[in-house]
Amino acid sequence: MGLRALVIEDSLVFQKIMAEVLRGLPGVETVDVAGRGDDGLAAAGRHQPDVVFLDLHLPDMDGLDVLDRLKARWPRLKVVVVSGLSIEGADLTIAALSRGAQQFVRKPAGSGFQQSVAMLRAELEPVVGTVRAQLAPAPVPPRPVVPSPASSPRANAAGRPHGAGFWVTAIAVSTGGPEALSRLVPRLPAGYPMPVVIVQHMPPLFTLSLARSLDAKSALTVVEAADGDVLKPGTVYLAPGGRHLTVVREGAQSVCRLNDDPPEQSVRPAADVLFRSLARIGGTQRVLAVVMTGMGEDGLAGVRQLKAAGGWCLTQAETTCVVYGMPRAIDTAGLNDESVALDDLAGRLASLANCGRAPAGV
Repeated sequence: MGLRALVIEDSLVFQKIMAEVLRGLPGVETVDVAGRGDDGLAAAGRHQPDVVFLDLHLPDMDGLDVLDRLKARWPRLKVVVVSGLSIEGADLTIAALSRGAQQFVRKPAGSGFQQSVAMLRAELEPVVGTVRAQLAPAPVPPRPVVPSPASSPRANAAGRPHGAGFWVTAIAVSTGGPEALSRLVPRLPAGYPMPVVIVQHMPPLFTLSLARSLDAKSALTVVEAADGDVLKPGTVYLAPGGRHLTVVREGAQSVCRLNDDPPEQSVRPAADVLFRSLARIGGTQRVLAVVMTGMGEDGLAGVRQLKAAGGWCLTQAETTCVVYGMPRAIDTAGLNDESVALDDLAGRLASLANCGRAPAGV
């Protein structure tokens, strides 16, 4: 059965563009439209869509309120925010992603009809592909599989984090990341003894809004990384959208450097780029890596290098991922040291960060 989509958008022109693009994508069966929040909620009840494309600027209701009502009534419903290219649009989008929206697409600005169709198709096609993959029945395993707990350290004594401690925490995250980060970063304690560097796959403007949102909720300082920033304990550095983030040693300091090198794994910023730079620094202390919810395999090659340099890698447990893609790549390759449920990650990181020898229970 194909995908059922609902578009809640007050602009008749953009309704038409969205509907035309969606109907032309493989696997989309039906597309319904509504121009108001109350009509959209009613249409969701009638048509039972698999995915809702939601404009946050509606004539009768706050778009965030519509999102909250959709998720309250249908918790498993996929909601994709349709965002304008502005600081205000980015701020609203980050708020929506932190409240359960899965992804966002950007409205084409100042383009003709056919150009808008082409631009929107490029945005919508991967989003629809992700939703279809999530809704597909899980393959039947060839033999019985014993379920693993949500959080499970690997029982490998040789892999315990003995010896020197960690000097930096490096996080890779993509689809589902803003909500996941909003459940991780604010839970890190004020005394977290190392810097945190994060690659979240996201365009410009949106990473700045995400950094501001996380900073307002957190005991740690959260900033969008700037070229030349010196890493400091207790500060979180978020790679800016559209630019790769690396860390280099300059004298006794670890410094953020940004570049516009080609995308890797079709993304910029890419976690592989960040992880490689950290692996090159070397030294006696090590990197504590975390690979969280997201599509694809960004981070896999970088984690290989971090592990070769003595790093420790946590992956977000499958049951708590929006998309179990990036963590799956690490888990399948046998590179994870622990698989940890989302709401347990902050506590586990704090435990690992505050001791140089193996914590109890590892």
